[in-house]
Amino acid sequence: MVTTVTLNPMLDKTIYVDRVERGAIHRASKMEMVAGGKGINVSRQLKHLGIKTVATGFLGGEVGSIVSRLLKEESIEQDFVRTEAATREGFTHLEPDGTWTALFEPALPVEQSAVHELNKKITELASKSTWIVCGGSSPGNEADDIFHEALLLAHRIGISSVLDSYGRAFELGLKAQPTVVKPNKREFEMTFHQSLTTEAEHVHAVRFLLEQGARYSILTDGGNAFYAGIQGHFWKVTPPQTKTVNPTGSGDALVAGILYGFHQGWKFERCLIFGAATGAANASMWGVANSSLPEILTLEANVRIQRVSVKI
Repeated sequence: MVTTVTLNPMLDKTIYVDRVERGAIHRASKMEMVAGGKGINVSRQLKHLGIKTVATGFLGGEVGSIVSRLLKEESIEQDFVRTEAATREGFTHLEPDGTWTALFEPALPVEQSAVHELNKKITELASKSTWIVCGGSSPGNEADDIFHEALLLAHRIGISSVLDSYGRAFELGLKAQPTVVKPNKREFEMTFHQSLTTEAEHVHAVRFLLEQGARYSILTDGGNAFYAGIQGHFWKVTPPQTKTVNPTGSGDALVAGILYGFHQGWKFERCLIFGAATGAANASMWGVANSSLPEILTLEANVRIQRVSVKI
């Protein structure tokens, strides 16, 4: 089983409008809702690939109850800690030509008692898991250390782990030496105050993450080519060319695709190819992290992967 941890989930609402005009009143033709957040997206895509998973983290208020109901309707197993802090909402205004404009509410800090409860819950779930995935942002300083504790726990009990975050929660988690680390380019630049432009800079960033103790390192960049590595070996992976409908969750779908590959016993290079195809399949449709295996396999042959070198 794969346990995913989402500290800062979101109720993601898509609002269909003719066009967005500043200073005007807009009347929507329809509205759709989906449970969002990196870990939740990973769980959703894993479920579509037939991998048993459970999503945990924080949910609060009426919005949190809606997120829980939506997950239940999708048959995604969940075991969240309820908090006094209300779960945030995100609003995406979608125009007929595909143009979208998103606005996310800020997170509210969670109480310390909820932090302790989630740490206990992760310990319980980890005992039944083969992987722990720590994904997304932290709602506040009081929760920044949860990923670090979860990843240390994974080490201690001998299971694998993924860290896909940014900021202080990412820096703390990285110290616990996760099995797989996967920030995107923007998140890496923001966290480590670096600017990545050249191929050499991207590869050095991948190597830097490996030097912190990760076994596998992946640095994505939206629909562009991305870089990955293990100690001594580095790859440039170019996803297949598809029409981008909605890129939201593509990095999470990629993580799920790579975990699917590991569950099949594939080597890392093969996992990267399948992960790239899973991310591309996600971007080609509006729904988030719900691509089928046939849809992913159709794109696999169009993924390009090549070895790259890094100079000391």
